[in-house]
Amino acid sequence: MSLLKLNIDQQLAQIGVRTTSARLNISLPRKNISIKSERPKMSIDKKAPTFKVNRQKINNESGLKSTGELAKTFRNKGRQAALQAAATAKNDGNFLANPKLPADKAIPQLAKNKTMARLGTKEYNIGLMPQSSPEVTWDKGHMRINWSKHSVVIDFSGDYMPDMSVDPKHSVEVFLREQPYFRVMVEEMIPNAGRYIDHAI
Repeated sequence: MSLLKLNIDQQLAQIGVRTTSARLNISLPRKNISIKSERPKMSIDKKAPTFKVNRQKINNESGLKSTGELAKTFRNKGRQAALQAAATAKNDGNFLANPKLPADKAIPQLAKNKTMARLGTKEYNIGLMPQSSPEVTWDKGHMRINWSKHSVVIDFSGDYMPDMSVDPKHSVEVFLREQPYFRVMVEEMIPNAGRYIDHAI
């Protein structure tokens, strides 16, 4: 005689969760610093002293006149001679026209007066030539010393911002570890004698 056995097998689903934490990597690049220093420089601006000698006045007194001075001298002498001649003619005319003087004695008297005047106006003197000194003008010149300023230039090159990266990234993974199931089975069982088995059955 056989018996039927009902087996019920059930398994619940199992969920697995895997979490990966994020990792932050920070790298700070090193900056390059260059320093350039310029020393002060000196520059000198100079001009030597000079002088000029003007001998024009000495040359004029010594008779070594220039063309311009000679022309000016001749012009002044010509003008003076013309004025003197006009004044002499006027005076001679007035002398000859004097009614108090007899006509036969006027001309001899005029000639005598002119001769005596020429003899009486001559003068002789002795002096050193030239009497003037040369004109000397000086330019004292100059000397200027200039200095440029001292400068320091500091330059930074290269990247200076930090470089940040996330590796690995944060993640949450949910997965089904065990599949759920429900099974019902009927099995045939041959009983053996025992305390749970009644022979009456």
